[in-house]
Amino acid sequence: MSELNKQNPIITYIFDLELIKSTDEVKEFMRENSSPYVFNCAEPKTIRFEWFLSEDEKSATLIEMFQDSDSAKLRLENHSASHLVKEFPEHFEIKNFIVLGDIKSDMREKLHDWNADLRGFAGGFFKG
Repeated sequence: MSELNKQNPIITYIFDLELIKSTDEVKEFMRENSSPYVFNCAEPKTIRFEWFLSEDEKSATLIEMFQDSDSAKLRLENHSASHLVKEFPEHFEIKNFIVLGDIKSDMREKLHDWNADLRGFAGGFFKG
């Protein structure tokens, strides 16, 4: 366990999404684009990648967690260079994109382009 109120390098992306396509199409998109191979090989410092669906199946949350700012940057670069940059907006409208953790300065501009709500560490602990 880390010390109480000690900053850690972990970065978390939280996407609050509205579904545009049918629930079945969106669920298929979620399954097809959650391959552990991609994250083990192309993004080995990705800790968490999970989809959550609201009870009424009109909204979704995507949570991505990374070991550090560099791995969070790699994820954003890989996403931008893949087919997902075109397909993601066909399935979802991003209502809010929150970035938790202390990101490096080279990420700030990229995240501002995504209209990200940046939130730095303020206190607590992490049991890793």
